[in-house]
Amino acid sequence: MSAFKVFAAISENDRRLILAILIILFLVIVLLGYIGMWIRNVMRWQGKRMDTLVHDAVVTKVITDKEHLRRYGRQKNWAYFFKQSWIPMLLMIVAVLILIIYDAVIEDWGYNPFNVETGFGSICFLWDFSDESIYSTWFGIRIISSWPPLSHSPEFVLAALPSYFMIPIFFTGAVWYLVAVQCWIARMWRLRSLCNSVFDKSLDNYHQDDGLTNATNGAPVVTADNIDVIKTSSDDEGDNERPPIGG
Repeated sequence: MSAFKVFAAISENDRRLILAILIILFLVIVLLGYIGMWIRNVMRWQGKRMDTLVHDAVVTKVITDKEHLRRYGRQKNWAYFFKQSWIPMLLMIVAVLILIIYDAVIEDWGYNPFNVETGFGSICFLWDFSDESIYSTWFGIRIISSWPPLSHSPEFVLAALPSYFMIPIFFTGAVWYLVAVQCWIARMWRLRSLCNSVFDKSLDNYHQDDGLTNATNGAPVVTADNIDVIKTSSDDEGDNERPPIGG
C-alpha cells in the first residue's frame, strides 16, 4: 500500500517518464531476444554446413581418425570462409578507395564523410541532444524526459555524393563480413562436435558375461582362453550334421 501511495504522489510528468522507461526496457529486451534467436538459427544452419563439407570424405573412409578429420575440416572451413567473404571484403575495399580518391580530389585528407555539410549526415534526420530542456533529474539520475528538438532535416548536397555511395557500400560489406565470421565460428564449433562423436568409442550397450557369447547379440566372443573351446564346439556340430543324400 505504501508503494501505491508513493506512486500516487509522483507528478504526472514523472509517471509518463516511468512509463516511457518501462516501454523502452521492454522493447530492448524483445529486440535482444530476436537478435539472439537469429544468431542461434544462423549458428545451427551454418553448423550443418560443416556436415556437408566433410560428409563424403568420412563416409568413404578417406578420413579414419579424429586428428585427420580436424585438419581436413579446418581446411574446408577456411576455403568456404574465403568463398563467403571475398565479396564483402571487395565492397569495403571499394568504399575505402572512393574515400581516398575523393580526399585526393578535394585535397583534404581530414575529410569526415559523416559530417552534416558535405557528408552523409546531410541526408539524415538529426536531433539536438545537447538541449538542456530535454533532461530531468529523477531520483538523483539525469535522464532524458522529452524528445529532443530536430536540428537538421534531410537535404541533398552534391558535394556529399561520394559519401552517399561510400557509407552504404562500406557498412553493407562490414555487416556481410561479420555474418561470414559468425558462420565460420559456427562451422568450427560443429567440427569440434563431429570430431568427438564420429570416432567416439562407447561401451554404453556392452555387457560382459561368463559364457561364450556376447550378451548383446549372442555371437561367440573369441578370446585367447576360449578359442579352443569354440573350435571344438564347432567341430562337434559339424560331426553331428546329416550327410547329404547319396553320401
